[in-house]
Amino acid sequence: MNAVTEFPTVANTSQLRQIEVEYDADSSTMYWWMKPAPRPSFNLAFLEETARFERALEQHQGWMQHQGSQCRVEYAVFGSRVPGVFNLGGDLSMFVQAILRRDRESLTHYGNLCVDNMFRRITGFRSDIQTFSLVQGKAFGGGFECALSSDVFVAERSATFSFPEVLFNMFPGMGALSLLARKIGMRGAEEIIMSGRVFGAKEMHDLGVVDVLAEDGAGLDTARAMIQARQRKRNSFRAMSSAKREFQPVSHAEMRNVVAVWVDAALRLENRDLRMMARLVRAQDRLEARSQDDAMIDAICAPREEAMNW
Repeated sequence: MNAVTEFPTVANTSQLRQIEVEYDADSSTMYWWMKPAPRPSFNLAFLEETARFERALEQHQGWMQHQGSQCRVEYAVFGSRVPGVFNLGGDLSMFVQAILRRDRESLTHYGNLCVDNMFRRITGFRSDIQTFSLVQGKAFGGGFECALSSDVFVAERSATFSFPEVLFNMFPGMGALSLLARKIGMRGAEEIIMSGRVFGAKEMHDLGVVDVLAEDGAGLDTARAMIQARQRKRNSFRAMSSAKREFQPVSHAEMRNVVAVWVDAALRLENRDLRMMARLVRAQDRLEARSQDDAMIDAICAPREEAMNW
């Protein structure tokens, strides 16, 4: 008896909930907009939805189903539907709870999902798709890492960038060092990561992190104009993107190994670090009230803190 072979389903935009996809048939461009809930950060459901869709896009060599038609993706532009925010990064609320439980498995699963999704973009979905990150607003932590994973990094002038992890005694473990160091060198990457500073788009452009600086409100038009300009020399740009990946390859193993370092570091965090992380959760929510995570941390950590005279 012949075994039944199950073929992967074509990426289907109708199944997306925290992502909105548009497609321009004239330029074969997919516009991929983030709209995660309840806060503009990478929650687990968002990452899993991304993985299902983009894994299928990769498996079908850049083909997706959109509004009843099968469409070939030559270019992909990644942006955000949240006004003033590209993405605020990792799900700090989940991190706090997993660390308090000493839940290495959940942290590792989360980190691997992040780098697996990024690696597909770094490799052009193994389909010669040229990728663009369009940053309008804040790109912090994992949001900054996500923006770094594209072939072309476009940012509007008012966009801001930061790796705030050092504020709670951590480091960004989902590609920041690997990708930044390949763009501006190890020393420059370390300085940006360890500073905890908020950088403006102009400064990031001057340092060579941002490739294209656009005027406020003109980022999308800038990306569209770049894609249009590449049409006549599409083969040249595609070959150049492939050559750059060969010249400075980023391996999947490297990214996953750094995730393991990140998990080890997370599980070494102290109570004061978790309190700072919880405060950043409130900042993400833009809430003045205390969050449930704060109350949980107080209940678990306060007796220990008193014993240590904190």
